[in-house]
Amino acid sequence: MSKKSAINLKTLVLCLIIIVGLVLAIVGMFGNFLKWDAILSGTTYAKLSDLSDLNDLAKKVDSTYEGYAVTNIFAWVTFILAIVVTVCFAVAKFLGVNGLNTVVSLIGCLTVVAAILVFVFALVMANKHDVSIASGPIMMLIGGLLAGGSAAASGKI
Repeated sequence: MSKKSAINLKTLVLCLIIIVGLVLAIVGMFGNFLKWDAILSGTTYAKLSDLSDLNDLAKKVDSTYEGYAVTNIFAWVTFILAIVVTVCFAVAKFLGVNGLNTVVSLIGCLTVVAAILVFVFALVMANKHDVSIASGPIMMLIGGLLAGGSAAASGKI
């Protein structure tokens, strides 16, 4: 009986870590992505929606805000994968669907890769435009690593 409760405790701990990762990915998705310091106006922050408006404005003058599209794509991919891995983990572990364990591990690995890529592309975009990243990409990286890494490790339990 103690062995069974230890497995359940491990499952609950992994579930809590995955949920924390999901919350961080959600907050990062809708948080500030870039920041820049202006001498007169102080620090300014931009969310992904603000960058979308900036990209649309740049298209009107036959240009684009370089790096926005790929950063936006991987931000949404990380966001969606974090949700999917949380739901699949809950179904696999709490409803006892054994066939999903491999799928959960695979989606977890994809979440980790997508989180790393959104962080790298946000850094590249910030570097191209002489600005710095804000808290959004950092929280998406940490959230994706927590949710995806925990889900990938859950296949061993």
